[in-house]
Amino acid sequence: MEIKETSSMDLTQFIGPESIHLIAGCSNNVIVDGKVFLHNVRSIHFANGDGYHVEFVCYDETMDAQELYIYNVSSIVVESVYGEQMLFKDN
Repeated sequence: MEIKETSSMDLTQFIGPESIHLIAGCSNNVIVDGKVFLHNVRSIHFANGDGYHVEFVCYDETMDAQELYIYNVSSIVVESVYGEQMLFKDN
């Protein structure tokens, strides 16, 4: 699902079977479980349709994708949105 994210937006309710593609900003700061800070997040994928195994897709300055895996995720909050343009979404 595509979501037009805003600063301080709580994405916890969207933890489930569908991937989340953030389309408003080209760089998003996301806080996971109130303690893990991620930068340049564009997509979030849920294996098994829950928060047990979550893949966060981030892009660096050269637009190379980097995947980070976090287990037992119970909350996801967009801290801030930078650059308001839609780039592309990963598969």
